[in-house]
Amino acid sequence: MNLFKFFSFSFHAHNERRQADVPLCGRSMVEMLGVLAIIGVLSVGAMSGYSKAMLKYKLNKYTENVNLFINNFIIFRQSLGYTVGERTYYATILQKLNLIPDGWRYKDSKNLSDDFGNNVIPVHDNRADTSFNHDGIVFVFDNSPRSSEICQILVQTAKVNSSFIWMLYLQGSKGYYYTYGDNYCDTPSANCLRNLSVDDIYNLCYTYIGKDASEYRYQIAIVFKSDEYI
Repeated sequence: MNLFKFFSFSFHAHNERRQADVPLCGRSMVEMLGVLAIIGVLSVGAMSGYSKAMLKYKLNKYTENVNLFINNFIIFRQSLGYTVGERTYYATILQKLNLIPDGWRYKDSKNLSDDFGNNVIPVHDNRADTSFNHDGIVFVFDNSPRSSEICQILVQTAKVNSSFIWMLYLQGSKGYYYTYGDNYCDTPSANCLRNLSVDDIYNLCYTYIGKDASEYRYQIAIVFKSDEYI
């Protein structure tokens, strides 16, 4: 073999080795599909975790806003003097006084809207068929996957403020329920808001915020006796 043939043979042998080695450097279609499937599963898990975290944040923020609004309403109603009429809605004046939490909005003279888009109706009621004046914050919401959680937040927040509240009233698809604030529990066996445990509140909301009435609109009213401050 002369020198030319030797170099020619070496060149072709080298190219054949490189061509044979090329497929070994990549990935097969099956392997690529497997990688994509793993990425997809991880993405779904990440999105699910993110959604749960955002919902938890929103529920925590809602709890803060409900508590803030109840306290703002207590301060507001103590300064009224009660020269209001038979039935008066406070939404407009509360909006003008900047007593509506961030995330809530003013809808009209009767309604506010909370973090979840539910109606919130702050109202004074002094009807002829009642023997007392009272103020209330009425929360009205539709049946949804969040209904029971919203109910639990409202009842728990009312319990925290039970020393200022006359009564909490809940109307659901399975009837109505009421419980009294600290100053209106006549006997140890009375239906007292302060005595509700976490399990009691869960069972209360699970019972009255039924899943069998998709068109039903629930109401939870936090009620104050206005004649205490005349």
